[in-house]
Amino acid sequence: MENNTHKWIWEHEDYPHFPYDKESIKEKLRRAEYLRGLLAGILSFANKKDLDQIEIASLTDEIVGTSQIEGEYLRRESVRDSVAKAINKEYTSAEDMSTRHTDNLVELMLDSHHNNQPLTVERLHGWHNALFANTGGHEGIKKINVAVFREYDDMRVIEKSFGRGGNIVKYVAPPHRRMKKDINTLIEYCNTSDEDPYIKSALAHLWFVSTHPYDDGNGRMSRAIADYILSRDTKEEHKIYSMSTAIYAKRDEYYTILDMTTNLHKNRHYDFTLWIEWNIDILISALEVSHERIGFILKKTKFWDKYREVKLTSEHIQFLDAFIDGLSKGKHNAFSNADYREITGAIPMTANRHIKKMLEYGLVKQVEGKGGRSVSYTLLFDVDEKG
Repeated sequence: MENNTHKWIWEHEDYPHFPYDKESIKEKLRRAEYLRGLLAGILSFANKKDLDQIEIASLTDEIVGTSQIEGEYLRRESVRDSVAKAINKEYTSAEDMSTRHTDNLVELMLDSHHNNQPLTVERLHGWHNALFANTGGHEGIKKINVAVFREYDDMRVIEKSFGRGGNIVKYVAPPHRRMKKDINTLIEYCNTSDEDPYIKSALAHLWFVSTHPYDDGNGRMSRAIADYILSRDTKEEHKIYSMSTAIYAKRDEYYTILDMTTNLHKNRHYDFTLWIEWNIDILISALEVSHERIGFILKKTKFWDKYREVKLTSEHIQFLDAFIDGLSKGKHNAFSNADYREITGAIPMTANRHIKKMLEYGLVKQVEGKGGRSVSYTLLFDVDEKG
């Protein structure tokens, strides 16, 4: 329904009902459910150590990613140490880089993902406090109210307009007088709706960020709510993918689709199909990345299991750990004597002897057509490969 006198979705007479065409997103829903089921099947063969490694990587990505979307760049090592301590109580690090801030962010993420208790206003305030507890109530130089809803009407999302004079108002949030009703209705929806979890998480995300109840942090809070719904309603036991990383990779698209959805001059028919489709596509992308990562981690476990009884030197292990880590980041599977020396610090003669041993053990093979000074090797990382 068109409504030319109003501009924002909360001004529409049907708000907060969000109509969409379910038929057009059926295939995307099937794809998301298939991938989630596939991952669950793969994880059933993983051991505790692998599961911890997968969850630590995914939670780290999620925390770093949701902050990056809002322009906050956390130190990945600090986040990872905080996550590792929370997941594995026996975790130790020679140099613990975690901070109180990253510890709080991990607490928020674990509560949103693993705590299936009903959502409440108090719980939302707790999450918000975790975002800003160590900032002294400031976001940059701006003083903000932490763990309380705003009590003013002039809440605008502004886009800086360089070279055109002034700024562009991208969104105006609803007045605070209707906030209590809107939030309570949203919480009831999160707790009781039997809507498809993928659709429900997308709509709850939109609903919260449209309400914009806090001075700051509304985007991160909305993504935490979406994560809560996905994990609870699909009964996920482990955090194995990162929606925020996938959103950050398409950050411009994210803000564009949000603008197109919340602005009635652009969303003239008050339809939310495109928003839901975009969010499911992001989920599918996140699940596909997770599938690759989990496959790599399990392959790494099989590799070390196969060569557990081989008498490797400490330099061998140092090299293999570093080289496999490089493979996980997309590096080419090829190395030379010089590469071995760079990682281990071995002299050329020792490096040659160590590489020869790896050839004998069947860990590596020489690249055909490469000899003399240009000789190079590949790691037989897939245990089913033949040397």
